[in-house]
Amino acid sequence: MKNNKYLYLIIIILVLIVGWLFINNKKSPMVETQPVKEIKKGNCLGDDCLLVSDLDYPVGELTDEAKSALNLALNDEYKALTTYNEIINKFGSVRPFIMIKGAEEQHIASLKTLFDKYGLEIPKNDWLGKISIPGTIQESCRLGVEAEIDNANLYKGELLPKVNNYEDIILVFTNLMRASEDKHLPAFEKCSN
Repeated sequence: MKNNKYLYLIIIILVLIVGWLFINNKKSPMVETQPVKEIKKGNCLGDDCLLVSDLDYPVGELTDEAKSALNLALNDEYKALTTYNEIINKFGSVRPFIMIKGAEEQHIASLKTLFDKYGLEIPKNDWLGKISIPGTIQESCRLGVEAEIDNANLYKGELLPKVNNYEDIILVFTNLMRASEDKHLPAFEKCSN
């Protein structure tokens, strides 16, 4: 019985503390808050654009160079997705391909958001049925290493310089480049040995 009294006392104290925090609108010191970035026409992506008042689609014109960069980026992401899907079709749901396949789908969705934002027609995936898959998972991982190095280099050397006046496109391209370098490449390097 004594233990139950202490348990009830502890529960009451916890309820009082939580209530006090709620009433005083205090945040737990363990919860970090991110600074709020002003979302404007130039940096809005996806649902963020809904927060920008008086924003009509398309939001503006792109240079031919920027349009070309978007098309090249989407084409390269299509190629990666198709390659990883074919490897999964051949070898089954193996890591890291099954995980990176999901990431490639997100990359494509991010790029399609930009196509929508600027009123561009989204090109179809022309890589279906055109990818040759190596004979082993290890060789497929080596193919993944090459593909991710090429992808990161494409963003760095060719695509980012073409969009230097578009904050939103720079943000997406930079995120995709970093995903290739920092996440996909190490996963493929690990499985290629």
